[in-house]
Amino acid sequence: MHVTLKFIGHVDDEQVDSIAVALAGVHSGAPVDMHFRGVGFFPTERRPRVFWCGIEASPNLAEIASSVEGALVPLKIPAESRKFVPHLTLARFDSPHGLSKLLEAAAELQSFDLGATRETEFHLFESILQKSGAEYAKLRSFAFVKGAA
Repeated sequence: MHVTLKFIGHVDDEQVDSIAVALAGVHSGAPVDMHFRGVGFFPTERRPRVFWCGIEASPNLAEIASSVEGALVPLKIPAESRKFVPHLTLARFDSPHGLSKLLEAAAELQSFDLGATRETEFHLFESILQKSGAEYAKLRSFAFVKGAA
């Protein structure tokens, strides 16, 4: 599972090093605290495409996402036009067929507590689309809190 700070999209292999240098400059004065609670659907429950878990996070998570955006703009990676909404994607759907039981169960999980974590680093992942779904490969890791490993 991962929280997407920034979806970069397709880049040439040669750009990965420049991206890594830019991301290495993203820092925060404290770890990010995240609490996972509740579930929902994007774009709506009536037309579900994504099933997600909500995240209540310390304010510096949004600040880090904003810093990531700003670090990548000089590399001609466009800034996101939508507001940053931290969430965990639990599932994606091509059609609403067979989702009625999930929709019923989700209604009972609106305030369900799924745990918490504290993070001091973020990662650059490559997403490889397969017929079975996306596979992720970690390319680099970045400690955003000084002294954190």
